[in-house]
Amino acid sequence: MSDWRDEGPSEADLERFNRQEDGYCPECGVVVYDDAEFCPDCGQQIGGRVSNKPPAEKELQNRMGFLIIILLLIGLLSWLIF
Repeated sequence: MSDWRDEGPSEADLERFNRQEDGYCPECGVVVYDDAEFCPDCGQQIGGRVSNKPPAEKELQNRMGFLIIILLLIGLLSWLIF
């Protein structure tokens, strides 16, 4: 009979699985682990490329960026015309 003992999880395992770092699926926005391979909700392969911002916050940031670009273009055009 061998002297087999369950030593439990290693320190690396504990560090990896005790993290509280979640992300959001880039396809559907559901909360997933930051190193998930597939989204549990929509099934898309995400391979760890999760978004760190909630979908609503990300959408707001995209809209603000678009608004800033439009305002800069309007300013540039008005400066060139006058």
